[in-house]
Amino acid sequence: MRLAAEPARLNIRPIMPAPVTTVSGLVQTRARREIEVGRWTMAVGGIRAERMDPADVAWLHMDRPTNLMVVNTVLWFDVPVDQASVLQVFQDRVVSRFRRFRQRAADPALTLAPWAVPEWVDDAGFALAEHVSRTRLPAPGDQRALQRAASDLAGRPLRKDRPLWELHLLDGYGDGGALLLRTHHAIADGGALMQVLLSLADPLDAGEHTGVLPVHDDTAGPSLLPGPGGRTVELAVAAARRAGSAAGDLSAMFRAALADPRKAAELAGSARADAAMLRKLGFGLTAERNRLQGPLVPGKQRAWTRPVPVEAVKAAGAAAGDTVNDLMLAVITSALRRYLLEHDALADEVIVIVPVDLRPVGVSLPAGLGNEFGLVFVRLPTGEIDQGRRRARVKAQMDQVKSSREGVFVYTMLQWMGQLPAAVQNAWVDAFAGKATAIVTNVSGPRHRVQIAGTPVAGMAGWVPVTGPLGLGLSIVSYAGQLSVGLASDTHLVPDHDRLLALLDEEVGALHTPTASSSPPEPGS
Repeated sequence: MRLAAEPARLNIRPIMPAPVTTVSGLVQTRARREIEVGRWTMAVGGIRAERMDPADVAWLHMDRPTNLMVVNTVLWFDVPVDQASVLQVFQDRVVSRFRRFRQRAADPALTLAPWAVPEWVDDAGFALAEHVSRTRLPAPGDQRALQRAASDLAGRPLRKDRPLWELHLLDGYGDGGALLLRTHHAIADGGALMQVLLSLADPLDAGEHTGVLPVHDDTAGPSLLPGPGGRTVELAVAAARRAGSAAGDLSAMFRAALADPRKAAELAGSARADAAMLRKLGFGLTAERNRLQGPLVPGKQRAWTRPVPVEAVKAAGAAAGDTVNDLMLAVITSALRRYLLEHDALADEVIVIVPVDLRPVGVSLPAGLGNEFGLVFVRLPTGEIDQGRRRARVKAQMDQVKSSREGVFVYTMLQWMGQLPAAVQNAWVDAFAGKATAIVTNVSGPRHRVQIAGTPVAGMAGWVPVTGPLGLGLSIVSYAGQLSVGLASDTHLVPDHDRLLALLDEEVGALHTPTASSSPPEPGS
């Protein structure tokens, strides 16, 4: 059942055009192109346009009414939060630091690189107030009320005539409050957006580090020539450099193979692995259709499971050498198996898409953020009755994709598709992603509790954008030693969203019990 908007009951104050006074102390004045927050002023001046990276273009063009490409992150507080102070630090630590939050996407009617490409353009009339709204939760202001209100807000398209993000201040959550940050996937991937959230946090005491990476200026220099001609020359020069680098790497690899038989064996092994990967992506991704695939509707329901200690998950997987990600995929497999069994629709396998971060560990973050991750396809053995064998098969799959270049290959394909007309790209996305049933992400937050504007963040959850024709998204999010799974499901494909959430809750919760070696009973057992 669709969770429809209820403006009177939720008391949603829409994001209003300027001039407007929202939270006490926040005033926007368009004529001066300044935003005043308390005593602080940020002047917005100078118009700059930057060509959008093709991977970011690909995610920009994946937006569709049935699947919005927006990353939704919810933070909640157990004590009252000073909202004016939150907006102050958001301006100082996010808007001022990451320019995509001050730029809009200028998208031509037809993308065809290098002649017509989307650009990031400074928003001359940028106003923080226009991106902020307040919503009061209905009584009793509990987690369910928070989930329903955030889910309703998350289903609304972002305005495309301004920077692609929104911040919703949610009042009436228990004795505290909550925030919902909505950011278009074209701005950044999940890993980069987690860095944005970490940047928002207050500095911690000595010995506790949030994991914030340094940020470097990645602003491009002036074009060699003005206009499209200059951009064409830039692309040609960049392509020539990449080709030269690739040729040099290939030459060095072959010389090493000739000089060392062990290197030759490694090269042959890599070639076989790459051939197997191409066969898998080209012809091997086949699975019977299942109940969780089919036509989509614009409506989605969203919620998250009760948190469990991360250490309990690690302990449950330690004996078999499972990582947290391996074990959580096995947990999701068990929940999907039980759901399909209850509907007399069990499938032998369910294919899911899993993002893989391609950024080098510890490397500074570009101020322009962006997307730098690949996608891999994993077969979840929902037809396997034995839990131990299910876990082993999931782990084997993950071990295989971790050692392959599948993620890099798919990222390269996204780069290519981002240079073509959106219709061509989306036809490829439908054919490519349509073989899967769901997308499953894993984003690690800070290990310790953080504070924003002096108020401790009690919890965090999120919902991944669901790609192309898929109707199911699962987001594994950890924060301060706790882990939960955010579930976003199409209301047509999963009309009983609460039941699937309950099964996930049971399977995740079983990891925290002494009998975690066995799942809850299945139907008919």
